[in-house]
Amino acid sequence: AFPGCTDLVVVRLLSRDPMHLSPDAFVRCTRLTLVVAPRPSGVVGTTFVSCPLLQGTGVVEDTAANQRRALDLQYWRVCTHQLCSAPHRRWVQTVLLVANRLRGGALALPDEMWLSILESIRRWELGRAP
Repeated sequence: AFPGCTDLVVVRLLSRDPMHLSPDAFVRCTRLTLVVAPRPSGVVGTTFVSCPLLQGTGVVEDTAANQRRALDLQYWRVCTHQLCSAPHRRWVQTVLLVANRLRGGALALPDEMWLSILESIRRWELGRAP
């Protein structure tokens, strides 16, 4: 399904029977952080074995709270910065350097405003022209 997709961070499984997943469906998805599944106990085996960030509490039940958690991972946050690809991280750093350069000028905004603007952007949209 997604072997080697290093930008994949969240997966929401809709099927009540996750056993249809092939063992290599998510192999080398190194940034996969959260899997939301109707029956998380059924999502075991080798399907996510090569996803290092899923260890521990990465496979969770499909609840409203976990759906919100999955949605939050779609947006850039300070806490999700490390989940971004290198070009996206560099873009955020560039924006913050520009913000620092503008400090004290006519276009200056408080740091909180810059972070709020960045937090309204989905991680995969970082650096894209509108």
